[in-house]
Amino acid sequence: MKELFIDKLINYNKILSQQRIRIDGRRILSVEPFSSSKDIIYPYAVPGFIDMHSHGGLGYDISDGTIEAFNNISRYHLLNGTTSFLGSTITMDIGSLKDLLERIQNYISCVIKMVSDGTLAECLGVHLEGPWLSVKNGGAQNSNMIIDPDNESMKLIDAFESIVKMVTFSYHSPSSENFLNLLTDHGIIAAVGHDETIDSRILEGFSKGISQITHIYCSTSSFTRISGEKHLGSLEMALMTPGISVEVVADGKHITKYFWDFIRHNKAVADIIIVSDSTRGGGCVPGESKKMFLGNLPIIIEDGVAWLEDRSCFAGSVSNIHQMFKRLVVEWNVSPIDAVRMCCYNPALKLRVSNRLGCIETGAQADILLLDKGWNIIKIIKSGMEVIP
Repeated sequence: MKELFIDKLINYNKILSQQRIRIDGRRILSVEPFSSSKDIIYPYAVPGFIDMHSHGGLGYDISDGTIEAFNNISRYHLLNGTTSFLGSTITMDIGSLKDLLERIQNYISCVIKMVSDGTLAECLGVHLEGPWLSVKNGGAQNSNMIIDPDNESMKLIDAFESIVKMVTFSYHSPSSENFLNLLTDHGIIAAVGHDETIDSRILEGFSKGISQITHIYCSTSSFTRISGEKHLGSLEMALMTPGISVEVVADGKHITKYFWDFIRHNKAVADIIIVSDSTRGGGCVPGESKKMFLGNLPIIIEDGVAWLEDRSCFAGSVSNIHQMFKRLVVEWNVSPIDAVRMCCYNPALKLRVSNRLGCIETGAQADILLLDKGWNIIKIIKSGMEVIP
C-alpha cells in the first residue's frame, strides 16, 4: 500500500485541496481529504499525460520497426510524464506498413509486464498517418507513397483492427467513402488531415463518422477557390462544428499564442486534444542543430522544431506533452483544470479508456504525476510503481 499526500489534486473537472491518494497495486484505492500535518506533501498531482500522436523521440521513430526503437520511445515518453500513447506511423507502401503493424502488435503483447512494472509507457495502439492523404497537402509526408484507399488498404485495416485506434486520411477522393465506413464499423477514430477536403464534403464526412482533425493548422485544408467559387476547408468547418475534436501541437511553433486564442474562441475545451507530433528529434539537447530522417525524407532539427531540409514546412515537433502542458498554464493563461482536460482526460475519452486513464479517482489506474510549484515533474507513478530514471 502506497500513500501520497497532495496539496492540490487537479482533475479535468475540479481541484481538490489536501488530498491523500492511497494506491493498492496498479489501482487507486481511494482519494480522500487529510487534515494531519505531513512531512512530505507534493504541491500538485495530475493524471499521467496521454499522447495520441507521436512518431518518436531520442533519435528513434516508430516506423523504424525495431524493439530498440519501441523501447526507447516508450521510455522517453514515460520519463517526460506521458504514461500512455499511440505510436504514429508515417506514409509508406502497404507492404511495409503491414510488416510494421505486425511488429508493433507483437511488441505490445510482449511488454505488458514491463508496462505493469512501471518500466515503460503504455502503447495503447497505433495511429496511421497515411498513406491515404492528399499530395496537395502532404506536408512532410512522402508524396511518392500517397495513395487513395483501395482493396489492399481495406484488408490491412481488417487485419489489424485490434491495434489500429486512429487513422488520418483525406476525405476528398470517391474511394474514401467506403474507407470511412470501414473505420467506423471497426470503431476506429476517423481523423482528417493532410487533406484537400472542402466544406460540403467534410460536413458529409462529419455526419458519417469523421470526428477529429489531425494537427489543425498543419497541412489541414483551408479556404480555397475551385472554378472561381470560394470554399472553406476542413480547418474552418471543424472550428465551427461542435463535437469535432481538433489536435493542437502546442509547442509554440506549430501553434503560436495567437492561433491558440483563435482556436479557443471557436472551440470548447472538450473538443481540444493536445498532441506532441514528436519526431525522432524529441529529447534533443535544446539549441543543437541536427540532421535526421522522417522515413526517407531528410529533416533538420533546429530552433526547437523539426523542418524539411529546404525549410519549406515543419516536419513534426521535438516537444513532449509535459512541455506543452507547462506552456498552456504558465505562458498561455490556461487554467490547470482545462490543461489537464486537454492533455489527459480528452484523449482518454476519445480512446475509450476514461474508465481507467486520464483522471485521478478511486478505481482508476495509478498513473500519476507529482509536480512542484513551477509545474516541473518531481515524481512519476506508472501503474502504481514509482518510475526510476
